[in-house]
Amino acid sequence: MVKLMANAWAKAKGANAKKEEPVVEKRDLRAHYADLFDRKRERTQAIRCALVGKENTAKTGTAVDLALQHLKKVGKKGAGVAIFDVDNSAIQTIAANYPDHDNIFVIPLYDELDDTIFNDDNSTNYTALIDKMGHFINIVAQKCRDGEIGAVIMDGMSTFLKWCEHAMTDVLMNRSKNPVNVEDGDKFNQAEWRIRNQLFRDIANRAHQLPVDAVFFTFHLKDKKQFADVGNGQKGLMKIGEEPEWEKGTMRLFSQQLWMTRYTKKGDLAAGVKADASLDEGAWEIRASIEEMKGFNQEHLGTTHTVLSVKDGVVQWTGLPFLTWG
Repeated sequence: MVKLMANAWAKAKGANAKKEEPVVEKRDLRAHYADLFDRKRERTQAIRCALVGKENTAKTGTAVDLALQHLKKVGKKGAGVAIFDVDNSAIQTIAANYPDHDNIFVIPLYDELDDTIFNDDNSTNYTALIDKMGHFINIVAQKCRDGEIGAVIMDGMSTFLKWCEHAMTDVLMNRSKNPVNVEDGDKFNQAEWRIRNQLFRDIANRAHQLPVDAVFFTFHLKDKKQFADVGNGQKGLMKIGEEPEWEKGTMRLFSQQLWMTRYTKKGDLAAGVKADASLDEGAWEIRASIEEMKGFNQEHLGTTHTVLSVKDGVVQWTGLPFLTWG
């Protein structure tokens, strides 16, 4: 991943300097691929699940619950769950709801004590931050192979997409040839946006390919808008729905999709909260809609289930205990 990123930066900056490549001994690739062909792979149903929703819709909690549920079912209860805490909020969820689980490992990425991710002016070095994520994926991959980690949660991937955009912006503003000046209103062209997309895909693909049964990804929802008549012959941007805040094509990575939504009695369209007149005043629920489910659990496709409810100050967690793989 680091090498791919370095190539992307060099190309974006228009670097002309030719770097010496390290001497690498040639491998017998025919023997290597023959070994791969003969390797026996377990016939497990891989969980590659996206949880999509607005803020505070129990995405992280649902992912952790499903991960622990799966590990218990397949007899790997002692294996750990690794959480890449991109949003810097997973630690609070775990501390509040899983205080006795010693096998949940929260990986802090945006860490104020880590001076490698900050520039001399104390601004964030997003290139270093993305590299850091790649290095942690290497560490987690080895722990997955060793059986120490049984499930991985990439928490806050919409924020990670923003990191990639910031890294792209830094590179394009500081390249020697035709730098982009965002402050003067310069816009990125389609080719330049590919830098952001490639950075995102490199990490997302590597996480997807981790040698472990279950990998969960959480994403935020964003408003979907288009120009429409607003009266008096005027047109303006109007909200027509919601869509995941991910890079185009990301959904191809997932075999399962859960869309998380908050419900109250009256709802709040602007905040993405739906209305359910059957709820009591002051009560609210979070429900999961099963939008995609390949392999197992297809009988639940298109259904919606309450995972958390709050009434009269009492919180009740239901989760999704009926979802099983293998």
